[in-house]
Amino acid sequence: MTALLWLVACTRSGGGAHVEPSFLEVTLGNVDLGTPEAPLPFSSTLAAVPVSVRALDREGAPVDFDGDLSVRVRPGRLGEDPWIQVTDGVWSGTVSIRNGFGPTRIWFTDEGDKDQGTGRAPGWAAGVSPAFHYRFPTLSEMQETTDPETNQLAGEFARVRVDDRRVVVTAREAAGFWVTDLDSPVGSGNNLYVYTFQRPPSEAVVGARLTLLGGIDQEYLASTQISHPTLAFAPDAPVAPPEAAELDACDDPLAVEGLEAARVRLTDAVVPEDFGPGSEAYADYLAYGQWPLVVGNCTWYVESSGAAPDLVAVELAGRTLPRVEGMLKQIFDKWVLVLVDAADLTLPAARPAAPRSAR
Repeated sequence: MTALLWLVACTRSGGGAHVEPSFLEVTLGNVDLGTPEAPLPFSSTLAAVPVSVRALDREGAPVDFDGDLSVRVRPGRLGEDPWIQVTDGVWSGTVSIRNGFGPTRIWFTDEGDKDQGTGRAPGWAAGVSPAFHYRFPTLSEMQETTDPETNQLAGEFARVRVDDRRVVVTAREAAGFWVTDLDSPVGSGNNLYVYTFQRPPSEAVVGARLTLLGGIDQEYLASTQISHPTLAFAPDAPVAPPEAAELDACDDPLAVEGLEAARVRLTDAVVPEDFGPGSEAYADYLAYGQWPLVVGNCTWYVESSGAAPDLVAVELAGRTLPRVEGMLKQIFDKWVLVLVDAADLTLPAARPAAPRSAR
């Protein structure tokens, strides 16, 4: 399995002599490439791919070349130093790759040596491997992580597997909406926020099923989102969104991470007695509109300004709220419930009026 990338031959800056090699021939060992009809599974596990590279001159003949080549995999991730060292025009070894999706290729380019102190001028010859064909990741596969502040495809222009799954809109707000993959377990990272920058499209009603979802995978303040989205929706009738998942512990960050962007619920949560002027939580409330709730030894936060703009949260200090539901997002070390409807908040009963003193 061999591929060549034919580029216009490069010359040194200033019209100097032509720099060889002109082309790089890339050959893979005995590996399964998959096909568009039967793609390989998406995987976050490194796979060692046997590769050979041969330097060729402008006539396509082998050329005597000693130097470094840069290595990339697009799309996907490398598992090692992104450089190889070619001797006598050839190199053979393995390149470890993971997180490929769709057509995926290993690239080699002559960008000069890794140690720029060698002074070798780059020739910009390039070569690519034949394409691997991988499935697009499900939401849960994309968000499989041991670091709550990143995900498998962070920084990629990514596409998520939705065409054969029940990925539905679970809530919407002024500049985006949330989705859930109903075919993956609750708490498996099967939820995502889609940032549309403006009012979501009219098709993105709660319960609508997506048939296409892609865009730039970002970690915004440690919450995963797709921005600049490419979207398509099925003409099916909307389905009921999933029930809220109960939040009852915060001592397992990865378990909480698995519920990011899901609809969640707090029961009998207490607004701290000291939530008021002079407290750090009150300063955050004035700056960001987020106010604290405590359940057991866990402190959560609520963002209510969009759904309940008239609520004065500081007036709830010391009170117990029977129920709070919202969409869970992370802001670095804080977990915040975003209310999407005033009905997401059940307020405590009004305090009885103080009795009048006897005359």
